[in-house]
Amino acid sequence: MIKRKSYLSLCLFLTITLLSSCRDHPTTIKFPEGLEELRIGENSKPLCLECPKKFVGYLDLTQRDLFFLEMNSKGWIDLKFNYPELEVIWVFAGKNQRIDKSDLVRMLDDMGYPYSVLYDKKNKFYEMNQLDQIPYEVKAIQSYFVDGEDVIINAESGIPSLFKKQVIDFLEYEKSE
Repeated sequence: MIKRKSYLSLCLFLTITLLSSCRDHPTTIKFPEGLEELRIGENSKPLCLECPKKFVGYLDLTQRDLFFLEMNSKGWIDLKFNYPELEVIWVFAGKNQRIDKSDLVRMLDDMGYPYSVLYDKKNKFYEMNQLDQIPYEVKAIQSYFVDGEDVIINAESGIPSLFKKQVIDFLEYEKSE
């Protein structure tokens, strides 16, 4: 009987460990010290990293360009006006020969991007949040809906209709205490 209990305990432990290692997003998102906030345009307001309801996106400038944000530039403007209670934070990481910090600001301003962003030259955000552990082939662009520091779900910001539904569902979501 004791062996059977030990076996069942071992099976339960292995099952929980296996399931928790198969997650498709980090469990929390934190912002390391030293990230530089860049104001985009004259109407962007300072970021609120402590705000409870956040969309947090990460883009590695050494591997990707801004096409992803540009293809939905109208969506970001609509998001700001229709859902002002949602804090939108993009972290742009890595130093790139094609896109430096001033190019990033100019390009985002040209597309009418309405939020301030974070610039992370040393990619500390990626390391702190262990984004390399995500089981996707492309890790250079990731986005999440975050409540406090807790990641609730992956954000599908590249699919406008799905993203809008996710925004609505996320803003209605209440964390169980």
